[in-house]
Amino acid sequence: MKRMIQWVVAATLVCGLTVFTACSKDDDSDTPAATQGKLVTLPQGVVSKGYTMQTVRIVNMTDREQTTYEKKNVQVAFDGQDVYVSGFSSSFPESFVKGTLTDAGTCLFESGQYVGEDKTGEKYIVGILDTGDKANQLTDFECTYDPEMRILTIPEDAKFAIAESDASSHTQVSNIMKNVTVMPGSFKEPSVVTPPEGLTTEQWYVTGSDDKDNCLNYGMTIGFDGEDVYLQGLFKELPLTWVHGHQEGGVITIEKGQFVGYYKDWQEAILVGYDEEVTIGDITLTYDADKRIMETEDLIGFFGIDTKRVEYGFSSGYITKERYVVPDPILLPSGVTASPYRFEYDVLTTDDEGYLVKEYDGLEEVMIGFDGNDVYFKFPHVDANGWAKGTLSPDRRTITIPSLQYCGSWQELNYPRQDYYLTGFEDKGNMEYELTDIVFDYDAQQNIISSSKTMCINSSYRVLSYYGYCIFRNTKFTKKKEIAATPVAPEVELCYNYFESFVRLQLSIPLVADDGSDLLTDKLSYIVYYEKDGGQHEMVFRAADYQGLETDMVEIPFNIDVISGIARGGVNIMLDKTLDGLFTWTKVGAKVVYHGGGEEHASDITWFDAASFYRENELIK
Repeated sequence: MKRMIQWVVAATLVCGLTVFTACSKDDDSDTPAATQGKLVTLPQGVVSKGYTMQTVRIVNMTDREQTTYEKKNVQVAFDGQDVYVSGFSSSFPESFVKGTLTDAGTCLFESGQYVGEDKTGEKYIVGILDTGDKANQLTDFECTYDPEMRILTIPEDAKFAIAESDASSHTQVSNIMKNVTVMPGSFKEPSVVTPPEGLTTEQWYVTGSDDKDNCLNYGMTIGFDGEDVYLQGLFKELPLTWVHGHQEGGVITIEKGQFVGYYKDWQEAILVGYDEEVTIGDITLTYDADKRIMETEDLIGFFGIDTKRVEYGFSSGYITKERYVVPDPILLPSGVTASPYRFEYDVLTTDDEGYLVKEYDGLEEVMIGFDGNDVYFKFPHVDANGWAKGTLSPDRRTITIPSLQYCGSWQELNYPRQDYYLTGFEDKGNMEYELTDIVFDYDAQQNIISSSKTMCINSSYRVLSYYGYCIFRNTKFTKKKEIAATPVAPEVELCYNYFESFVRLQLSIPLVADDGSDLLTDKLSYIVYYEKDGGQHEMVFRAADYQGLETDMVEIPFNIDVISGIARGGVNIMLDKTLDGLFTWTKVGAKVVYHGGGEEHASDITWFDAASFYRENELIK
């Protein structure tokens, strides 16, 4: 079996396709300079015309940059050496900024031009000089100008943004933009594929997973019209969109560049195929008419303004007439009690050459129950509606779980349902793998279950498509005992997503005590603290802020997994900016509490310097 195929999708951001009306005045007076609180206006008698602006927008994350792409209609006016452009600010699309044509063939825009005011204050267009540190040095910015084509282009190394001040330098900027092109003509939406009238269609099915490990099992529509093939709903997010292919010699070719609509209503999507080097080309599907199967080794994706960037994708793409049916979950039989086991393993990942290699040591807790010759496993990576079931050998020395056994599902808020399967697999070399049963050695006297083989939690019911970091090797399950113990202090870290405007608190809670003994997760909890105005406070997790909490809570159980904002073990906790003046917290901390052996013990509080983090990430001045 070949290593999983990836179908990848990139998206283009399209914001505010508003066509602005032309402006005209009665005389030729000069435009006053932009001053604080005063908008740039067109000189009397000067008329603006429709242009299209293309922009790459940069969203600063804690550890990386996320880029989106914008194409919108704007207005441009020329008055001698002066150039006026609206739409540099998406929040104030009708506000003009003024540039001046130079003898060097460029157009210079002065930094600090006022564009409007919102609830957070006045806003200015500023150029940004990258100084290599967190403080942004503001500067004028320059476009190249083609006088014949009347195209303005801001070079790739130049950036500008919307700022809260027109000071010479500061740290609070947002909506950083670069790679800007302003060209004559209004933006026109491309035409979409329309199937011929009377086309006979059939229901087909797509099976696989995307590159965020969400399961993809959904229906689509296909119609054959001689050598022409029409496919509707190839991508689940665009179920009504058609694409066109041409069939010849058992191969269906879908020509690159077909417009397929707007992804999530605001991202322009153009369909392309490409290889692992991101070389753009057509899409080819191998078609077996007898088996009614279509498969591809191409990558399939969306692009917009920037045809080289890929942000989202599909893997293990497989189109068939076979309908996917979610199996019934395996449940723990009534009257059978499961016990907690220490689950230690090697976590595997894929190296640059595509081979599975160890990345780190994993430690979790798994529930295991015995019922005669049946053995039930409940892994923490899937919802509580499913267990994996193994069978003891006649000599009771091994336990076997069949390959691709359904073990449950998970559905996160606003995400598709994800179904999971357990399977073993062996590396056959040359990037090929064979799916196998999972066979564990069983030591009944020591209560130890182990295997040196490779297994994974899979997101496909038919091919290898492993889920994230849930690839295990050298697995060992050891039954836990309840004792009184003192937990180890957690690791605490903050990160910030500028796009979502949420601070994320990330805890790493060890599942061992300070003496190395195992802790039971159902006896484990944590408390979050913050320091503000010189005082230390316990954070109250309010049910109004976290969908899934039934009451307000201070001490959070380790195993709780709230549908909105709190992940199991505290590995990801969303902190809204409105939480008790979040950006006024100088420190954020957490401690672990353990209620084992009839006693309560707590770790020390681990503190994180929140004030420095906010400054470094330009959240406060």
